[in-house]
Amino acid sequence: MPRVPLQLAAIVIIAFALYFVWDFSQRVVTSVRLMQYEQQIDRQVQQAQATQTALLEKKKQVQSDAYVESVVRGWRWAKDGETVAITQITPAPTPAPAPPPAAPTPDIPWWRQLLNFLFGT
Repeated sequence: MPRVPLQLAAIVIIAFALYFVWDFSQRVVTSVRLMQYEQQIDRQVQQAQATQTALLEKKKQVQSDAYVESVVRGWRWAKDGETVAITQITPAPTPAPAPPPAAPTPDIPWWRQLLNFLFGT
C-alpha cells in the first residue's frame, strides 16, 4: 500500500483532532469566564438586596412617630405645655495676665567698673 494516502489520512485525522482540541479549550475558557461573570453578578444582586433591605428598614424607622419626636427634640422643640431649658456652658474665667517682668538694670561697661573699683566712685 502506498504511503501517500496513509500520510494524507493521518494529516487529516491530526488536523481534525487539533481542531476539536482547540474548539474544546475555547469552550472551556468561555464557560469559565461566563461562570465568573455570573458569580460577580450574583454578588452585585446580593449587595443590592442587602441595600434594599437596609433602606426599607430605615424607611420604617423614619416613618415612625418615635423617630419624628427624637428629631424634633434634637432641634429643641417642645410640645404644647412644655418648656425647653437649654443649658449653657460657661467658659472658664481667663486668668489675669502676669505682671511684666522688671526691667533689667543696664550693664555697666568694663572700663567704668574698673574706674569704680580703683577710685571708688
